[in-house]
Amino acid sequence: MIAVRKLKIMVLCDDESKKNEQYKFLRDSQYAQYLGLNRAMSFLAKEYLSGDKERFKEAKKKLTNTCECYQNINFGTGIDSKSQITQKVKKDLQADIKNGLARGERSIRNYRRTFPLITRGRDLKFSYNGDEIIIKWVNKIYFKVLIGRKDKNYLELMHTLEKIINGEYKVCTSSIQIDKKLILNLTLEIPDKVKKEFQENRVLGVDLGIKFPAYACVSDNTYVRRSFGSIDEFLKVRIQFDKRRKRIQQQLQNVKGGKGRKDKLQALDRMRDCERKWVRNYNHALSKRIIDFAFRNKCGIIHLEKLEKDGFKNKLLRNWSYYELQDMIGYKAEREGIVVKYVEPAYTSQTCSKCGYVDRENRPSQEHFLCKECGFEINADHNAAINIARSNKVIVDK
Repeated sequence: MIAVRKLKIMVLCDDESKKNEQYKFLRDSQYAQYLGLNRAMSFLAKEYLSGDKERFKEAKKKLTNTCECYQNINFGTGIDSKSQITQKVKKDLQADIKNGLARGERSIRNYRRTFPLITRGRDLKFSYNGDEIIIKWVNKIYFKVLIGRKDKNYLELMHTLEKIINGEYKVCTSSIQIDKKLILNLTLEIPDKVKKEFQENRVLGVDLGIKFPAYACVSDNTYVRRSFGSIDEFLKVRIQFDKRRKRIQQQLQNVKGGKGRKDKLQALDRMRDCERKWVRNYNHALSKRIIDFAFRNKCGIIHLEKLEKDGFKNKLLRNWSYYELQDMIGYKAEREGIVVKYVEPAYTSQTCSKCGYVDRENRPSQEHFLCKECGFEINADHNAAINIARSNKVIVDK
């Protein structure tokens, strides 16, 4: 299925003079395309209206990137405007012929000066930059996508953009409207939806822990389980950020004031932003994998522990930003038709999933669970995920 989404965008550049040059490049490229479209249409239409089929056939063969009609037009570097114009004109003329051009029911098509700038889909590369979505275009030009939370269909647009970044949707030939504001007419190839079939009353329990950010298990088949992420990945990056932070703080002690201190403080702020962006991107990856796991195992319901915005008291867990992870799981699950429910988190790690006996001593270590009552032995995160999946203590509000 082909769909079109309109996105407000702006050129992303800190250097004002360079930014103006990039806007000028867009306007100049649009003007060159305008000239090319009308010249190419005139070139083909002239031969068609002559009534000589062979001449018209020959003209269509000649209309390539090296065609004489494109001479002395300064096309924008890297956009491949000639190919896009050639395809567009041939397609439009063919449509006009079918709709009665020869009978006088259609006139020769003219393209306006404001006709949107056509761009190849592969030239639009979407990515996250923290909370922002960035598009890398030709000639190292970057666009920032402008979507306010009050905008209509905000969530639907964010879901669409995420699927583009994840590679689920393919970006096709699109266009950029250039006026007082930039509008990207984004054309997407969306795969046909697979019919969702969920097993009745099958629940996926997701436990949030330290060794693994998330551990999931299916309620009616506890052998089906999966861990997501690793504390080692987080600690490796966190140690790198800590070293850089300490180095900058040490440099700040040696700088009393002035521009040097201001630069060091800005560097510290940038580093905090980088760390936050890394955690957010990591949570995006984890949440997608959890939803995919639920979908593959036909789980129509996901149980999560109810957390506050501050998360766990443990400093390490707060750095994982689990509340954000839960939010991401929530809206991605809704998109796939999966219901997310929040359950009471108390004693899920101390309760035996086999006999129901509750005791703090059941968990002798972070990874190990051994029931003092029945002797049941299992991985501690796996045991907690089973309890969460089977819990009937559902809390309505998050």
